[in-house]
Amino acid sequence: MRNRVIHAYFDINLDRVWDTVTIDLPSLVNILSNILSREKDDGLG
Repeated sequence: MRNRVIHAYFDINLDRVWDTVTIDLPSLVNILSNILSREKDDGLG
């Protein structure tokens, strides 16, 4: 998505960006948070 935003600014589908931010990003944050939590519990973080 970064490449699209930077190099094809006028071709951006704003609905897709909104869906990414409101739907995909929160679930990604949860997944990454769980991974970091497990690493911390394992003494890796």
